[in-house]
Amino acid sequence: MTTGYTDGRRARGQQRYQLVLDAALDLVSRDGLPALTTRALAAAAGVSLASITYHFPTRADLVYSTCAEAVRRDIASTRAILDELRRDFDLRTASPAELADRWLQVSTAPDRGMMSVFSLWLEVVRQPDLAPLVVQWNNDTRDLVAAALAEAGAAQPISAAKVLCAALDGLRLPLVAFPDATPTRADRDELALLFSWALGRS
Repeated sequence: MTTGYTDGRRARGQQRYQLVLDAALDLVSRDGLPALTTRALAAAAGVSLASITYHFPTRADLVYSTCAEAVRRDIASTRAILDELRRDFDLRTASPAELADRWLQVSTAPDRGMMSVFSLWLEVVRQPDLAPLVVQWNNDTRDLVAAALAEAGAAQPISAAKVLCAALDGLRLPLVAFPDATPTRADRDELALLFSWALGRS
């Protein structure tokens, strides 16, 4: 039987764990994944080193958990973007240009998880046990986009989703290196062409 005291300790522990993950994502976004050490994170989160090592006994544990949280947030962000498109448009009749415009508006704003997600690709070379996170990120994102494309009438939603996701990642990469960069008219036109190809309509 749990007590209010036990429940309170568990809640505080979860809050501290989330605080640390938030700080880890901010640290990676600012300084890159190599900067993510237990000491740097303790300083960034304003907690003791013991608090960090309690939740993450090794740096590998810390990197894995941080990357997993970045993947979870990025997938949730993609789901939210697609839900917003569904609210704003009838996907069956929206023009490729309308979809491209709206997608760029809501999907390319810089966020603290972007650097973490892209850093994950590089870290897999040194830490192969992160590979399942990359697979999860790719598959879950592809499946979300494919479901929306199927609703919109795409003849081959899975294949189209793979191409579209790759293109969208390419649009987001400059925002990692140049946070003040914004998508150009050419980006919008090229994305509209991709939507037109995927949906078979102009």
